[in-house]
Amino acid sequence: MDNDISLSPLKDLHELLGDATKGYADAASKMKTPKIAAFLDQLSAERAGMQRELAVNIHRMCPSFENLDNGTLKGDLHRAWMNIREALASSEEGAILDECARGEGYLLDRFTSVLEDKDMPAQVQRLLREQKTRVDVTLSTIEQLRETVDADLKKNAEDS
Repeated sequence: MDNDISLSPLKDLHELLGDATKGYADAASKMKTPKIAAFLDQLSAERAGMQRELAVNIHRMCPSFENLDNGTLKGDLHRAWMNIREALASSEEGAILDECARGEGYLLDRFTSVLEDKDMPAQVQRLLREQKTRVDVTLSTIEQLRETVDADLKKNAEDS
Protein backbone atom coordinates (compact mmCIF):
# COMPACT_ATOMS: atom_id res chain seq x y z
CA MET A 1 0.00 0.00 0.00
CA ASP A 2 1.25 3.45 -0.86
CA ASN A 3 0.95 5.40 2.39
CA ASP A 4 0.82 8.77 0.62
CA ILE A 5 -2.27 7.73 -1.32
CA SER A 6 -4.09 5.97 1.53
CA LEU A 7 -3.13 8.24 4.39
CA SER A 8 -4.29 11.52 2.86
CA PRO A 9 -8.01 10.59 2.91
CA LEU A 10 -7.61 9.09 6.39
CA LYS A 11 -5.99 12.26 7.66
CA ASP A 12 -8.85 14.23 6.08
CA LEU A 13 -11.38 12.06 7.94
CA HIS A 14 -9.39 12.54 11.13
CA GLU A 15 -9.62 16.33 10.76
CA LEU A 16 -13.33 16.17 9.88
CA LEU A 17 -14.00 14.14 13.03
CA GLY A 18 -12.23 16.91 14.94
CA ASP A 19 -14.54 19.41 13.25
CA ALA A 20 -17.55 17.34 14.25
CA THR A 21 -16.33 17.15 17.85
CA LYS A 22 -16.03 20.93 18.05
CA GLY A 23 -19.22 21.53 16.09
CA TYR A 24 -21.37 19.33 18.31
CA ALA A 25 -19.95 20.88 21.47
CA ASP A 26 -20.72 24.34 20.07
CA ALA A 27 -24.22 23.30 18.97
CA ALA A 28 -24.95 21.75 22.39
CA SER A 29 -24.01 24.99 24.12
CA LYS A 30 -26.65 26.84 22.06
CA MET A 31 -29.54 24.46 22.68
CA LYS A 32 -32.39 25.47 24.95
CA THR A 33 -33.79 21.95 25.23
CA PRO A 34 -31.68 20.05 27.78
CA LYS A 35 -32.29 16.63 26.19
CA ILE A 36 -31.10 17.81 22.79
CA ALA A 37 -28.10 19.58 24.34
CA ALA A 38 -27.15 16.37 26.18
CA PHE A 39 -27.53 14.38 22.95
CA LEU A 40 -25.24 16.78 21.08
CA ASP A 41 -22.68 16.68 23.92
CA GLN A 42 -22.78 12.90 23.67
CA LEU A 43 -22.17 13.12 19.92
CA SER A 44 -19.22 15.43 20.53
CA ALA A 45 -17.67 12.84 22.84
CA GLU A 46 -18.44 10.04 20.38
CA ARG A 47 -16.79 11.89 17.49
CA ALA A 48 -13.72 12.55 19.68
CA GLY A 49 -13.56 8.82 20.38
CA MET A 50 -13.88 8.02 16.69
CA GLN A 51 -11.08 10.47 15.97
CA ARG A 52 -8.84 8.75 18.53
CA GLU A 53 -9.63 5.30 17.07
CA LEU A 54 -8.74 6.52 13.61
CA ALA A 55 -5.56 8.20 14.88
CA VAL A 56 -4.37 4.87 16.34
CA ASN A 57 -4.81 3.20 12.95
CA ILE A 58 -3.14 6.03 11.05
CA HIS A 59 -0.24 5.95 13.50
CA ARG A 60 0.19 2.19 12.88
CA MET A 61 0.63 2.89 9.17
CA CYS A 62 2.63 6.07 9.65
CA PRO A 63 4.43 6.29 13.01
CA SER A 64 5.34 9.94 12.34
CA PHE A 65 1.64 10.93 12.24
CA GLU A 66 0.87 13.70 14.73
CA ASN A 67 -2.59 13.61 16.27
CA LEU A 68 -3.19 17.35 16.54
CA ASP A 69 -7.01 17.41 16.90
CA ASN A 70 -7.07 20.86 15.30
CA GLY A 71 -9.85 20.32 12.80
CA THR A 72 -9.93 22.12 9.50
CA LEU A 73 -10.34 25.69 8.35
CA LYS A 74 -13.46 24.52 6.51
CA GLY A 75 -14.82 23.27 9.86
CA ASP A 76 -14.11 26.62 11.49
CA LEU A 77 -15.93 28.36 8.65
CA HIS A 78 -18.86 25.96 8.96
CA ARG A 79 -19.17 26.71 12.69
CA ALA A 80 -19.07 30.45 11.93
CA TRP A 81 -21.84 29.94 9.38
CA MET A 82 -23.85 28.04 12.02
CA ASN A 83 -23.54 31.08 14.29
CA ILE A 84 -24.79 33.40 11.54
CA ARG A 85 -27.70 31.12 10.65
CA GLU A 86 -28.60 30.76 14.31
CA ALA A 87 -28.79 34.52 14.70
CA LEU A 88 -31.05 34.85 11.65
CA ALA A 89 -33.27 31.81 12.13
CA SER A 90 -36.75 31.96 13.58
CA SER A 91 -36.27 28.50 15.07
CA GLU A 92 -32.73 28.46 16.32
CA GLU A 93 -32.83 24.85 17.52
CA GLY A 94 -34.17 23.76 14.15
CA ALA A 95 -31.48 25.70 12.29
CA ILE A 96 -28.77 24.20 14.48
CA LEU A 97 -30.10 20.69 13.87
CA ASP A 98 -30.19 21.43 10.13
CA GLU A 99 -26.51 22.36 10.26
CA CYS A 100 -25.68 19.26 12.29
CA ALA A 101 -27.47 17.12 9.70
CA ARG A 102 -25.62 18.87 6.90
CA GLY A 103 -22.29 18.23 8.62
CA GLU A 104 -23.13 14.56 9.22
CA GLY A 105 -24.17 14.21 5.58
CA TYR A 106 -20.83 15.60 4.48
CA LEU A 107 -18.99 13.27 6.89
CA LEU A 108 -21.00 10.30 5.62
CA ASP A 109 -20.06 11.16 2.02
CA ARG A 110 -16.37 11.34 2.99
CA PHE A 111 -16.52 7.93 4.67
CA THR A 112 -18.15 6.50 1.54
CA SER A 113 -15.44 8.00 -0.64
CA VAL A 114 -12.56 6.79 1.55
CA LEU A 115 -14.02 3.28 1.70
CA GLU A 116 -13.79 3.06 -2.10
CA ASP A 117 -10.00 2.62 -1.69
CA LYS A 118 -9.67 -1.15 -1.98
CA ASP A 119 -5.97 -0.98 -0.99
CA MET A 120 -6.89 0.15 2.53
CA PRO A 121 -5.83 -2.44 5.13
CA ALA A 122 -8.70 -4.72 6.20
CA GLN A 123 -8.49 -3.57 9.82
CA VAL A 124 -8.87 0.09 8.77
CA GLN A 125 -11.73 -0.78 6.39
CA ARG A 126 -13.58 -2.51 9.25
CA LEU A 127 -13.11 0.51 11.50
CA LEU A 128 -14.26 2.91 8.78
CA ARG A 129 -17.34 0.82 7.98
CA GLU A 130 -18.25 0.74 11.68
CA GLN A 131 -17.72 4.48 12.03
CA LYS A 132 -19.69 5.17 8.85
CA THR A 133 -22.60 3.18 10.27
CA ARG A 134 -22.47 5.29 13.46
CA VAL A 135 -22.54 8.48 11.37
CA ASP A 136 -25.46 7.17 9.32
CA VAL A 137 -27.45 6.35 12.47
CA THR A 138 -26.63 9.77 13.91
CA LEU A 139 -27.82 11.49 10.73
CA SER A 140 -31.15 9.64 10.92
CA THR A 141 -31.53 10.54 14.60
CA ILE A 142 -30.81 14.22 13.95
CA GLU A 143 -33.35 14.26 11.12
CA GLN A 144 -35.95 12.72 13.46
CA LEU A 145 -35.13 15.30 16.13
CA ARG A 146 -35.56 18.05 13.56
CA GLU A 147 -39.01 16.72 12.69
CA THR A 148 -39.90 16.67 16.39
CA VAL A 149 -38.74 20.27 16.82
CA ASP A 150 -40.85 21.30 13.81
CA ALA A 151 -43.89 19.46 15.17
CA ASP A 152 -43.45 21.09 18.59
CA LEU A 153 -43.19 24.54 16.99
CA LYS A 154 -46.31 23.92 14.95
CA LYS A 155 -48.21 22.69 18.02
CA ASN A 156 -47.08 25.70 20.08
CA ALA A 157 -48.14 28.07 17.28
CA GLU A 158 -51.57 26.42 17.11
CA ASP A 159 -51.97 26.63 20.88
CA SER A 160 -51.17 30.34 20.91
